[in-house]
Amino acid sequence: MESHNFERLKAHILPLSVSKVFETARFEWQLVGVEISEEYDQCPCGQDILEHCYIRNRLNGATTYVGNVCINRFVGIDTGNLFEGLKRIQADPSANANDDLIEHAYRMGYLYDEKEYRFLKQTKLKRKLSQAQLNWKQKINRRILNQTIVQRRGAHQSR
Repeated sequence: MESHNFERLKAHILPLSVSKVFETARFEWQLVGVEISEEYDQCPCGQDILEHCYIRNRLNGATTYVGNVCINRFVGIDTGNLFEGLKRIQADPSANANDDLIEHAYRMGYLYDEKEYRFLKQTKLKRKLSQAQLNWKQKINRRILNQTIVQRRGAHQSR
C-alpha cells in the first residue's frame, strides 16, 4: 500500500480518536463487526473494498469502518482467517466454520448459547454429520451470514 493511502487512513482515524498520535490512537479501537458486500465501497485509505471491518473506539465510542487490509496492517487488529471462513460458509452453508469465524460469531452474539459454540468447535473438523447435526449447522451458519453478508450497501452505509 502506498504511503499516501496510509496518510489518508491516519487523517480519518485521528479525529475520531482521543490520542492525536496514530501509533497510540490505533490501540483505542476494537473490532465490533464485519461484513462482505456485493458492491464496492471505499476504505478511508482510498482502496476499493468489499470486506468491511467496523471498529469502535473504546475510549470515546466513535465508530467507523476500514478495509480488511487496513484493519490488520495499520490499526493492528488481526482478523486472521475470519473472511475466509465467511466466504466458505457463504459458498456452502453446510461447510465448517473456522476458529476465527466461530470466535467472532460468539463474541458478537450470533451464537445463541454455549451449546452452539461448543457444537461448532467440536464439529469444525468433522466430515460426516448426522442429518440433525447438519441441519443445525446450516441453521447456525445462515444466522452468521445474515449478520455479515450485505446484498446492497446503499441501505446499509453505516451501522
